[in-house]
Amino acid sequence: MARLFIWFAVALACQAAVAADLTVGFNTDRPPYVYLDAAGNVAGIEVDMARALLARLGYGMKSEVMSKSRMLPALKGGQADIVMSVHGTDEPGVYYSDGVVEYVNIAVSRKADRIRLATDTDLDQYRFIIWQNGWADLGPAFAARYRPDAQGRFRDNYFQSSTQDAQARVFWARRVDVIVVDRYVFNWYRRQLAATMKTDDEVEYHDIFPNTTVFAAAFADRDVRDRFNAALKAMRADGGYQDIVNRYR
Repeated sequence: MARLFIWFAVALACQAAVAADLTVGFNTDRPPYVYLDAAGNVAGIEVDMARALLARLGYGMKSEVMSKSRMLPALKGGQADIVMSVHGTDEPGVYYSDGVVEYVNIAVSRKADRIRLATDTDLDQYRFIIWQNGWADLGPAFAARYRPDAQGRFRDNYFQSSTQDAQARVFWARRVDVIVVDRYVFNWYRRQLAATMKTDDEVEYHDIFPNTTVFAAAFADRDVRDRFNAALKAMRADGGYQDIVNRYR
């Protein structure tokens, strides 16, 4: 009887562990990586990735929407167990994972414009639009060319947008020649804007940026972070990672 009681207690403990939820903070202004769906639920590549990885560790996931500025304070203050798409180095109570989400930035032009881009320096010849403060995200040489001057002014051919929705609208309205953007983000807004704008022009993709932009997750618990990293490595190896990404092509 005692053995049966012990077995039952262990079984309940295991069941509770499997059913436990971790609270994960997301910033939702980056579809298709993170966004609110029609029902108001948090969705996207990053969300599916976090949920699948935590499931491999035996956890459920509770999603919380928060601003970028609130993420680390929420983690340190115990309002979140994990926050996604952050950069940093470990400190007491904040432990960063390996890279979880990778943005592959490209330049896109309309095929009819016959634009030729062999390297990012060729952008100097064209009007292009990028995300807010994008000049700082594509390497030191790009930053040196396109950072604002002492008066905060940018080069005449450089434009940036506070949202990627507005960035896409400017490109499809033909107010610039080129858009610099992640491929999945470009395709997402192309589909979303098709109902109100002409977005069916043939385009060319110019792979001129050598580095991807990689974001990690931050954890309040170092052991969970270490197990998460192991699950992430396994999911990349067995194809589960790419399966999630492929849903959003």
